[in-house]
Amino acid sequence: MKRKIVSMFVCMSMVAALMGCGDKGSAKTEGGDNTGASNEESGTDNEDVGGADNEEDTKTPSEGGVTLSLYCNADDLAKPYMQKIISMWEEASGNKIDQQGLDTANAENIALTKFTTGDIPDLYVHFGNSNLMNFNPEENFVDWSDAEWVADIQASVLPQATFNGKIIGLPFWEASNSGCFYNTKIFDELGIAIPTTQAEFNAACETLLENGVQPIYLAAADAWPVLYQFALDPVLVDHPDYIDKLNAGEMTYADIPEFKSMCEWFKMAADNGYFGKNYASDTWDYASEVLGTGEAAMMFVWDTWFDTDYDSESYDYVGDDFGIMPVFMGTCEEGTYEGGNVNLMMANKNGANVDAAKDFINFMANPENYNVAFDGVATAAVFKGQTTNVNSTQYEGAKASVDSLIRASSAQPKIIGFSQNEGAKALLQLMTGDVTVDDCIKLIDDDRIATLESFSQE
Repeated sequence: MKRKIVSMFVCMSMVAALMGCGDKGSAKTEGGDNTGASNEESGTDNEDVGGADNEEDTKTPSEGGVTLSLYCNADDLAKPYMQKIISMWEEASGNKIDQQGLDTANAENIALTKFTTGDIPDLYVHFGNSNLMNFNPEENFVDWSDAEWVADIQASVLPQATFNGKIIGLPFWEASNSGCFYNTKIFDELGIAIPTTQAEFNAACETLLENGVQPIYLAAADAWPVLYQFALDPVLVDHPDYIDKLNAGEMTYADIPEFKSMCEWFKMAADNGYFGKNYASDTWDYASEVLGTGEAAMMFVWDTWFDTDYDSESYDYVGDDFGIMPVFMGTCEEGTYEGGNVNLMMANKNGANVDAAKDFINFMANPENYNVAFDGVATAAVFKGQTTNVNSTQYEGAKASVDSLIRASSAQPKIIGFSQNEGAKALLQLMTGDVTVDDCIKLIDDDRIATLESFSQE
């Protein structure tokens, strides 16, 4: 399932506060002693990504194997495919992984405290977003840019594994295809063709309204389901320099014409009734009911939601009654889909066990191995050679469209200070008429810039 992430940035003052209470007991330890990671210089050449055993690697007392330390959000670590790939490597290599699942609610703060105090594990799992800057990736993690498996990563995923032009980790996670999901039966009954342009999408909304059907369910009361980042992905893919300029303080959202177009579309859609009358108080909890009863015909969401969350048992319309079309939010004429947000497995390049850590990641990247780990898992493919995952019915029904129009998730993971929640709150104020388009853009910009300025610039 696509993780609903709101970007969190940790200021140095927070780090200092955490250092006062962040001992090793902060982590939930699974599978062995809490040995921690060695931070000694290994002298291993970082250019070699082959992952051969290193004679200097730390040995276990009994069999002479290596024990690697791994820090990861506890819930993420518990995923079946994570446990599967770990057990497969342990069996194949004779080595062990000391899995240290960090408290889910505070995992990033705990990890940052450990890194700050020099307690850096052999392996670390983190989402491929701008928060990684806090962990000094170029100083701490192996550069995989020359690894053969890089060519096997889907183009819509690879940017999240990239930091300053270097591949810093292996994407190994569930993925999804996000778009606009629509009730195929309602569209067929009303003779609505699948829109291929912004104008056609707006016309489809008007036809639905004329027939007493709310076009789009937008749970704006919860803020994050507005999902305005979908509108920005194609803009940032076409203009990658925007990300660098925003992060360097050389550009604002107000300088991006498409950002204003997006805001204008949300205002127009709200005024025209595309989101119904109660969007400001609508919540995510009612998404299944509203779609399942046919009260609304469309919703912005990710495809695996229909496998993991949609209630097909209680309502007239089941999950297979929904298809996927591109998102049209005023910024991209042909529409867009968003690729998944993924976790990265990274190796400590300065640790004594770097070769064994590399070996584990190369093992994970082997198609034979990852296909075993993801066998039967409902997810979009992260790897080009991934064949055992279960694609959604929606993706299979619109494969050509998705494959041609999908863009990498860019706004959320790459823009420092991007806030899914705060931006949506400003858009809600715009939609309800409390602020103008320019005021809305300024609110979103001010929130982003405040975070950017508070971020440690060293």
